[in-house]
Amino acid sequence: MRVIAGKRGLKREINNIGMIESPDIADFLKADQFLITNGYPFINTTTNPTALIKAMHAANCAGLGFKDHRYVDHLPKEVLALADELAFPIIITPGDELISETMRKMLSIILKSQTDELSRIVQANQSLADLLLKDPTHTTVLNKCSEILNHALFLMDSHFRVVSASQSLPVTQSTLTDFLRNQTNIDYFNLHTRITVAYQQLSLTITPLFSAYKENKAFVGIIDLDPGNSTDQMLTQVVLNTLSFVNSRVDMLNESAFRNQSGFYLNVMDGGISNDLVNKTLKAQNVEPSTKFRCATILVTTNHQTLLSNHLLEQVQQLTLWFIKEYQAPVITFSLKQQLVLLIKDEQNAQHFLTALVDFIQPKLDKSARLIIGYSYSTLPLTELATTYNEAAEALALSKNSPHAITIYRPKYVKELISLIPENEAKSFVERVLGGLVSGISAHEQQNLLNTLYGYFYYHQNIAEVAGHLEIHRNTVIYRLKKVEKMLTLNLDDPEQTQTLEMAVLLWHNQEAQK
Repeated sequence: MRVIAGKRGLKREINNIGMIESPDIADFLKADQFLITNGYPFINTTTNPTALIKAMHAANCAGLGFKDHRYVDHLPKEVLALADELAFPIIITPGDELISETMRKMLSIILKSQTDELSRIVQANQSLADLLLKDPTHTTVLNKCSEILNHALFLMDSHFRVVSASQSLPVTQSTLTDFLRNQTNIDYFNLHTRITVAYQQLSLTITPLFSAYKENKAFVGIIDLDPGNSTDQMLTQVVLNTLSFVNSRVDMLNESAFRNQSGFYLNVMDGGISNDLVNKTLKAQNVEPSTKFRCATILVTTNHQTLLSNHLLEQVQQLTLWFIKEYQAPVITFSLKQQLVLLIKDEQNAQHFLTALVDFIQPKLDKSARLIIGYSYSTLPLTELATTYNEAAEALALSKNSPHAITIYRPKYVKELISLIPENEAKSFVERVLGGLVSGISAHEQQNLLNTLYGYFYYHQNIAEVAGHLEIHRNTVIYRLKKVEKMLTLNLDDPEQTQTLEMAVLLWHNQEAQK
């Protein structure tokens, strides 16, 4: 056989052979088909070779064969020029053998090629399976995959950062990371299908790998992959399966590490770990023991479920971890029952970070789910985790009935604590302690005595301050206090009696304020 036109198209693949037996062959063309003719349909221009070549090229056929010196001695120059232009091979087949014999020989070659291709794929699959049993590094796996594919490869995490590459990668990992993250505008969080990106003189084929958690998928990039080469495509699938397995194993190891970390922080909270061990562990994580943290607790609530599904909890966990890693925020995470707990370093603006986190996660949840967060007012070292967690938990409880997704713990003052006492108990206590002030005096005098008592405690028993506030003489203040002692049969110099009286006066004042 000899090629007379379209040499640039000799890389086209052939997977079936056909014969031109009728003028309407253009209606029955198939991709990757090589057609052979003895030239008879072209006699008397019943078949136009120019039109046929255009139709075969459009159908992605492999090429056209003419039997040597049978019915067509030579093809017009314009036909050969068109074939060269389209890179569509025209081949002269042997004239001294039957076309059926030529087809049989070509089919034998195709079958052997496909058998060799299958053997190569099986061998590659077995080779990678044997390698995985040795628990290799990412680089070792990528080098092996690169050797099998004969293309450079690189592995990216879920943030489009190149974390590993084969030795044959023609650019640095940092340069590639900068290009992919900052210059392509690819929405890698929502990337679920294969894409091809041009970089300098290279073609980067990027494919998501299977992951146990879609929020934590990884990606593999292949340099200059030929999309028309079926062997490359099948070997690529073998490589993708291998790297997906490696990635899933990493997912499981990360989940195990997260559970262990959660157990450690729960022990810290319960006081089951010494401060020395806590500090030692922090140093191992490159965290200064004196670092102060705010604590935040995250919870997902729904309108119809009291017990949340594991899927929903895992989704929130993975989204949170992805967000923290994406922006490299100085935040430590662990889980507690159905809550996710965040330890936010003092250097981070907690309100800003948590607001951005809610804005990121909430739209990705089911419409019936609501994300709420409570976080501590205090910033304390990790050894005081129980204190900051309790503050965050109390703030979280308030978030459940709040229209706002985020609530900060507010330290309670005496007035707030008093307001938490049940109304009937407060009223009973006031009547029992201050009931003696209502007998034998007018309501006006009773009000004067109670106001004087309130001022007496409010100004820390400073008679002059009370007199100035009430605009009365200090002797009047003393007289009223003596009268209170007599009517209530108590001694204001007795700390215990004074404490009881002060509590009753505060409760009375709170009741008056509510009125």
